Amino acid sequence: MTPPRWILLIICALLPTVSWHLGGASLWYSAVLGFGVAAALAAWALAQDDQLGAALSPRAGDASLGIVPAVALYGLMYAVVTQVIAPLPLLRVCTADGPLVPRGGLHGLAAVAEWLRVRSCLAVGHVGAIQGTARVGLVIAVAALEELAWRGGVQQGLSERFGSTRGWLIASALYALVHVGTLNAATVLVAFPCALLWGALYRFRGRLAPALLSHIVFSWALFVPNRASLFIAP
Repeated sequence: MTPPRWILLIICALLPTVSWHLGGASLWYSAVLGFGVAAALAAWALAQDDQLGAALSPRAGDASLGIVPAVALYGLMYAVVTQVIAPLPLLRVCTADGPLVPRGGLHGLAAVAEWLRVRSCLAVGHVGAIQGTARVGLVIAVAALEELAWRGGVQQGLSERFGSTRGWLIASALYALVHVGTLNAATVLVAFPCALLWGALYRFRGRLAPALLSHIVFSWALFVPNRASLFIAP
């Protein structure tokens, strides 16, 4: 990988942990700033290889290629949450300190599901410092910049070194691994399938537009407070 891509890889590797532990509004602003720098480095590296225009150029069908997989992935998550992790609506209500309704004395798979519910609720509370229109703008900005940095920067660099398929798989694994620093298992578990999906869109289409749109749609459904949210914090 070129020096700019090594720098952006370091930024991408450290940023989830740093932003998460800053918390509050600083979580969002640091993510925008950090991924903004990483995305700029990725764009510069793509431009040096005369690939920037091709990577960013939208084409017919990009909307469906991005939206349909995002909706399918979110639908799968919604099914898991509503059928396994939190089957009752009241169990899906979170506060800043965790679930509104705690449960104890569970065993086996029920205990695992409850553990995931608690971690998911804590994640919802952790990112809830900014609401309204500002939150929508930040969600879109972070998703777009992160996609350019990860897929156009990290995955592209790894693909040039190890081949497109290995580059995609390694980048996806790294995307999940760097979220371990958040110390929230729910975040890590969500990160890996998302990275596989968005990385596959870039790997097989050779453009960022489908993956970027898919990331925005999924993030909007996951983070913007509305009826589509998996967990709703009062």
